[in-house]
Amino acid sequence: MLYATGNQSDDFFPPGVQSLVGEGMNTNHEKERVQKTTLVYLVVMVLVVALILIAVPNPTFKAVASILVVLVCAIAIIIQWMLLGKRPEGDKEPVQQAQKVEQQKAERVSTQTGAPCEVSGQYHCSEHPERKVSMEEGKRFPPCRGDNKGHSATWILEA
Repeated sequence: MLYATGNQSDDFFPPGVQSLVGEGMNTNHEKERVQKTTLVYLVVMVLVVALILIAVPNPTFKAVASILVVLVCAIAIIIQWMLLGKRPEGDKEPVQQAQKVEQQKAERVSTQTGAPCEVSGQYHCSEHPERKVSMEEGKRFPPCRGDNKGHSATWILEA
């Protein structure tokens, strides 16, 4: 029995299962993936059980095989739900490093040619890192003279 009657994706699962699925979710994309995979597992399970019931003449073997198929599919679905949203320990480090890089970029002071300097220090051109200027507060940033041409530049404060 599927509970796909509501408009919200949480209504897809029975009430006791919603808490299992809801915890650790990062995005709706993960919920949709789990729902689709669950449907695939259920369809495969129904097809295999129907095939067993049609093809196997021994009633005892039919019952045992059908129960085993249902158990295996149920275990696969439960494992999928339990692992949802969890990442291996090795995956957390690159994410943390990427967050640090983004934070450093956000903290980096940069400005444009012609803008007044707000933080004194040595700046370099984003296109020509070898081209540097020392600036004091209130002075306006000059154009970059990299490649022997003057061009409007983004100036980045050096650490």
